[in-house]
Amino acid sequence: MMTPDTPATDPDAATATPPQVRRMIVLMLANLALSALLAVLMLVLQEQLLDYQLAHLDLPAGIDLAAARETLRSSAWSRVLPVALVALGYLWVIRGLQRGQRKAYRQVIFISVIVLLGSGLTLLQPFPWWMRAINVAKALVAVALLFLASRPQVRSRFAATNRPDVVDRFSS
Repeated sequence: MMTPDTPATDPDAATATPPQVRRMIVLMLANLALSALLAVLMLVLQEQLLDYQLAHLDLPAGIDLAAARETLRSSAWSRVLPVALVALGYLWVIRGLQRGQRKAYRQVIFISVIVLLGSGLTLLQPFPWWMRAINVAKALVAVALLFLASRPQVRSRFAATNRPDVVDRFSS
């Protein structure tokens, strides 16, 4: 029987995902959702996107507009197709975060920096306001993810000396 003064021992408490790591996972899923939204909107609004880009590009006189349109169309598809692969990668990294793997922690930082740079670069391209808004939201999520990853509680969880997947072979 447990009394109010005795602490409850939960065997899963030691392996439970800390709140800071859960927040990181939520932010990764938010970034993935924004990427999926962007991909869907790019497919649904593809013709409007191509019209916008053609109207805002400095094209030389006499260029074949149909060829330019097809080039832009293929570049739109090259942005849409990787979302599925990124989704699988995110799920893999999330699983690693839940297990406390340092490699997953490093991957989160790498992914966040890449998303931040990629989102920033798209702001320099001729895209409509809705693409810019989604990319700004993705950049903000990446900044929040980097902020959470830099917190002492998170860094200590994934520190090289606190790795739960490495067993000390020399302990007695």
